[in-house]
Amino acid sequence: MAPRSTAESFDEFDASLNLDPLEREQAQRRHQEITEVLTVVGIAKSTFLQGSFARKTMPKPLKDVDMVVLLAEVYRAPWFGPGRGGPAAAMAEIRAAVASRWPNARFDAEKQSPHALQVTFSDCTFTVDLVPAFDDPEGSEDVFIADRDLDRWEWSNTRTLRRVVTERNLETLGAFVHQVRMGKAFKSHEPVLEKLCGLAVESLWYAAIKKKMPHATAMVTAFEYAAVAVQGKVLDPTGVDDLAKDWTPGERHMFSQAFALAAKRGREALRLAADGEHQGAIEIWFALFGEPFPAPSTQTAAQALSALSAGSITSTGRAVASQRGAQVNRPARSWRTR
Repeated sequence: MAPRSTAESFDEFDASLNLDPLEREQAQRRHQEITEVLTVVGIAKSTFLQGSFARKTMPKPLKDVDMVVLLAEVYRAPWFGPGRGGPAAAMAEIRAAVASRWPNARFDAEKQSPHALQVTFSDCTFTVDLVPAFDDPEGSEDVFIADRDLDRWEWSNTRTLRRVVTERNLETLGAFVHQVRMGKAFKSHEPVLEKLCGLAVESLWYAAIKKKMPHATAMVTAFEYAAVAVQGKVLDPTGVDDLAKDWTPGERHMFSQAFALAAKRGREALRLAADGEHQGAIEIWFALFGEPFPAPSTQTAAQALSALSAGSITSTGRAVASQRGAQVNRPARSWRTR
């Protein structure tokens, strides 16, 4: 196989993170089918998708689809407000309608969320979370979503979140959502970032990436920003919620170190790629992301010895002809006595 460039490797990586087209189409179709069922019986006036699936920032595999069910206005008087049992009643009505259309569907089989009725369909590999909500009566983008545990309706700007991410994606000529998926892939490969939720990664990338740039450059830009940003507030893309408010000082330190090291190694990869040492750069990116990032070509002993004569050693231990690896090889003069 011919050696690939760093850009080609990122393109391959990007494609590998895309949701399966058939699953994506099935999710969209099931959304439409549920919408039809709920509107025909009069429970909902409309629905919309939310979450990373809706924002197109979800890397594969597709595990769940979040769907907001905007309830018909006839239910506002009896259900809206705290302590009226509205959230539980809404979920019960939605469950009955869905069960009538899909008798084999299971509800809250994996978990019972306070905000969503989880539906598991026998013909789908993913679950659908149905979130009852009321529109803002004042006509804003905001909605009020159900909380069946606390028996109340909570304000949410989920539509604003989807809109601003879409706008950022347009500003980057469609690159942003792809680069967010890469950021989430890095998080999955880095154990110390386990507590970092997907939206936190998306928010850090949103603050860092504001224009179109190559994928490798965007990753370094985001890593550098995140290494500093995790020490303070991490606001969601709408600027409202601080996603870092529950992080401990120890967790912040670990997050910062992980991003700082990734930035350092990413900068090394950029230098190597600029010098034409693409396999050395690819090896570093592979170490950062793991699979499904493409693996570099194997270096022969002869290639390593040739590179060592005047080059450097990368942070992954590969010999390269460029002197901009992590450790420059400085040939010494032969020892001799007078």
